[in-house]
Amino acid sequence: MTLEQLGQEYLRQAENLKGVIKSYSALKKNVHGIELYEINRKITVLKEMERETRITGNSLKEYYSNKSNKKHYCSHSFN
Repeated sequence: MTLEQLGQEYLRQAENLKGVIKSYSALKKNVHGIELYEINRKITVLKEMERETRITGNSLKEYYSNKSNKKHYCSHSFN
């Protein structure tokens, strides 16, 4: 498996997490009190997981890209 393929898999998993977030969001309409708090907490965790998964996927996909805007560690070196 290449880094680009691995990146695509991470992005697919991020999309799956979005679906899980939507399903939990739909549950919020019918609950109150501690249940609502717990669902909101789960949604917060899932959103962070989705964000990290998406960032990792994009980083892996673009790892060898020549168009990268990443700053290299030694970019401040003198030649």
